[in-house]
Amino acid sequence: MAVAALTGCVSDAELRQQDEAQCTSYGFKPGTDAFAGCLQQENLGRRYRLEQYQAWPGPAYWWNMPVPPPPPPPR
Repeated sequence: MAVAALTGCVSDAELRQQDEAQCTSYGFKPGTDAFAGCLQQENLGRRYRLEQYQAWPGPAYWWNMPVPPPPPPPR
């Protein structure tokens, strides 16, 4: 789902349905303020993930991600 959402292959209506299903799975009831807040958080989370994805300077492949240096040998 995340990759499809990032590539734009999912319509706004489909994203809304996914968000509603997610919020319902959390136990929020449609039509309540808490449900609306959950929908907003889901949308903001998707925006944040998209911004992070777009900010990555290199190719979007896990094998191109920087690797931390090995730990120093024990003394």
